[in-house]
Amino acid sequence: MQEKLIKIAQLLLPNWELNVQSVEVIQGGQMTLVWKLMTGEGPKCLKRILRPEKKAVFSIHAQDYLAKKGMRVPGIIPNKDGNLYTKHGPFLFVVYEWIEGRPFELTVPEDLQWMMKGLADYHTESIGYVPPPLAPVFSKLGKWPKHYIKRCQQMETWKLIAERSPDDPFCQLYLNEIDPYIASGKETLKKLQESYYPEWVRHCKKQPNLCHQDYGTGNTLLSEEQIWIIDLDTTTFDLPIRDLRKVIIPLMGDTGTWDQALFDLMLAAYEENAPLTPEQKNVMYIDMLFPYELYETVSERFGRKNDILPEELLDAFEYEKLKFEHLSPFLS
Repeated sequence: MQEKLIKIAQLLLPNWELNVQSVEVIQGGQMTLVWKLMTGEGPKCLKRILRPEKKAVFSIHAQDYLAKKGMRVPGIIPNKDGNLYTKHGPFLFVVYEWIEGRPFELTVPEDLQWMMKGLADYHTESIGYVPPPLAPVFSKLGKWPKHYIKRCQQMETWKLIAERSPDDPFCQLYLNEIDPYIASGKETLKKLQESYYPEWVRHCKKQPNLCHQDYGTGNTLLSEEQIWIIDLDTTTFDLPIRDLRKVIIPLMGDTGTWDQALFDLMLAAYEENAPLTPEQKNVMYIDMLFPYELYETVSERFGRKNDILPEELLDAFEYEKLKFEHLSPFLS
């Protein structure tokens, strides 16, 4: 397999003006492919983009915009035709500058502060990005209500699936406990629609910022006392607090408890570089209240057909209760 993947890289490399001395497969999964290229100009990265072409073009040009602006994201090396990517079959391939660095550790407060400040910079520095002519615009601005409704409907539908397995402990636990959480999701939707959210969306559409959507230790590196953000494939236009929720809430769940000091540390670090207004924070707290973590747990069982223990579902229920208890007082 390694030899086959190296041959794929060698087939593609003539598209770029690179003096390649060696090729190493770094990631060789079913879809995501990453090669490290040793060249006369230093190490480079060749990557096969996993996303559909339309979304990939949006993110590739976004990364090029940020890199040229001085944001610490890997720069893109154009091919011989001056294009940012080369298409081969249904996939797009891109060559980036290789960033040497160490991953951040979520258990180290200083590392968390680095990550949150880097996320804030990503949001603020991305304002001004305009996709190239004819390129599709990838945006989730204003779509949260539909996402809430869809997830609540799916949780209702999964009740019908659970009813067909009366002897399954997971299914019975789900049926016994899920209704209040579906109701909570619907109440959260109401709160969102009555909040600053619609106005913030209207404002943001005039000067949108990018959301990374997959921000974390796998997509950040500390290099020469600077944070670098990599893997921008899923980036989209959206409110910045989408990334905050997707970083903070799963981490709080992983601790097995609610660590308010940790929550405050992460938010404070973010706000050092990108302060939020009280109205914006209120929208953030509302979004964090939606039972995303519970939804993901149940989706693993009913959506992705993976084996999930009843204890995992019980933990998800308990975390949603804990989250609601600690976040509700912050709502205005």
